[in-house]
Amino acid sequence: MKFDPEERVIAAALDEAELEAANEYGAGALIEFKPEGHVKVTITISRQLVETARALDLTTLELFTEALRLAVPGAFGTPRLLPPRLH
Repeated sequence: MKFDPEERVIAAALDEAELEAANEYGAGALIEFKPEGHVKVTITISRQLVETARALDLTTLELFTEALRLAVPGAFGTPRLLPPRLH
């Protein structure tokens, strides 16, 4: 898909905002409602959270689950895998 110059600026700003949120909270989510009726969800995981997961020898599933918990607080009824201070 080609973007015009204005759309490129908007896309770059959204990417930057998503990265800033991920760095601040450990993970961020961008949810896009598409005209076709489906939803596209992009999860950005901070480098710090990835490094912490590696140090703790977490599986990819455990890392992804923790990223979802951080990106969508309160969406799961289970406690966090990592203490908040490690994010």
